[in-house]
Amino acid sequence: MLAVPFFLVDVPPVLDYPNHLARYFVLAHPDDPVLSQIYAPAWRVLPNLAFDVLGAELLKVVPVHVGGRMLLALSLYAPVIGVIVFSRVAFGRFLYWPLASGVIAYNGIFHLGFMNFLLSLGLALVAAAGWLALRRRGSVAVTALVGAVSVAIIFFSHIFGVVLFALMLAGLELTRLFDLRRSGRLDTSQVLQTVGLAAAVLVPLAGLYLASPVSQGLLLGDWGGIDKIGALLMPFATYSMAVTAITAVAVLTLLVLNRQYFEIAPGIGLVMIALLLIYAAAPITVGRGSFVDSRLCVMLAFVGFAGAAPRMTSQRAVVAAVVLATLIGARSAYISWVWIDHRHDVAELRSAIASVPSGARVLTARARPSVETAVGRPSRALASIFRLDGHLPALLLIERRAVWPLLFADNSQQPLIVKPAYAAIAQPLEEPVLWATLRRDSYTAKELEDAHYLPNWRSKFDYVLLTDLPADVMPLDGLSLVTKTSSAILYKVAAPPL
Repeated sequence: MLAVPFFLVDVPPVLDYPNHLARYFVLAHPDDPVLSQIYAPAWRVLPNLAFDVLGAELLKVVPVHVGGRMLLALSLYAPVIGVIVFSRVAFGRFLYWPLASGVIAYNGIFHLGFMNFLLSLGLALVAAAGWLALRRRGSVAVTALVGAVSVAIIFFSHIFGVVLFALMLAGLELTRLFDLRRSGRLDTSQVLQTVGLAAAVLVPLAGLYLASPVSQGLLLGDWGGIDKIGALLMPFATYSMAVTAITAVAVLTLLVLNRQYFEIAPGIGLVMIALLLIYAAAPITVGRGSFVDSRLCVMLAFVGFAGAAPRMTSQRAVVAAVVLATLIGARSAYISWVWIDHRHDVAELRSAIASVPSGARVLTARARPSVETAVGRPSRALASIFRLDGHLPALLLIERRAVWPLLFADNSQQPLIVKPAYAAIAQPLEEPVLWATLRRDSYTAKELEDAHYLPNWRSKFDYVLLTDLPADVMPLDGLSLVTKTSSAILYKVAAPPL
């Protein structure tokens, strides 16, 4: 059921996905005669390398849009696989319950395209399962080695996965010590053993952390206030607020009505309490990382599915299975419909950019800001949260080999840099500029921070691509119409007078 949508489209409506795919495409073709003049690989110690490594190799042997969907599907499946593996180890047998995590596989964080984050959750849960299995066997040295290797692998996926892995290990080890104390078997050697294992994991982590740009300090954003409550719906969030609400109400009602029938794996209660406390204190952004509190909610939901085992009567179990299977099927069907509808916007954009020559510099603009989500087609926005179409113009780079200034090529986060000749128009990690902004000749400090290429932009770009069209598109001086579709317009910038 979860796989069906991936067979229906070549470019899914997932916010960051086209931008990530464009970077993987560049990394996979370092000797491309056009792209190599604009970008250069810059491999270094970074906590977001997993999909760059996979994508750079995969896209050398498979078509870009096939390989891209394979990678995106991996990010979808990774947390579900982690839930299943941890549950199997924690409870000693395979259960049907972990499959219920499929109801939150298409969550808000997935729709935003945070692929490395989702992969790291799956890796953290699998690594925690391995730790638990090895501890039960009493193999301290092997546990230390596996823990050190695991934390390194997870680090190169995403730092949030390291946080989850650390919390899982803390929960498992503290529960083990409490159990030993309760049974009268706790002694100094057991405490030292736990401390030694923690050091075996933390030492390589500290080395990687210090060698990466993360160690240079992170700026904490706003706490969020009342908006934090909305983050609690992120595990269920999708293109429709109605679908989001129905899923959340159905799942929470099922859990509340059957709360006395669940067994919680050792240590998981502590992990969930810790995640709730961190969520309550966490800001919305940390450095350039966004939706921090929302990610914690998704993390909490997957941990809940991984660390719980129902002990229901047969009748209750059948009802729960029917409800959850129906939700998973209905959500997959709805997402399939939205993705099919998204093909219209993709086709319109491709038609608009068909005449862009390779190497051309294209400024992308939109009519409304990213937070305005009432935009017609459901595929264009995560309901009441954020627009999802801001990075679709990455197809300019992938399919036209044009210079697109918003490519994720920030050397502090990605293993790619923009060469000096094009650095003046590159603005990694930002959204398209507003169309109304281009009408002015002066800009605010915030506008220049988000788009430093704005001053004299006509002299820096060859084309302007306008998406999310306003009701009345007023022409701008110095631009001539090239192609117009129902959702995108391509303009050519007039050559400056001699």
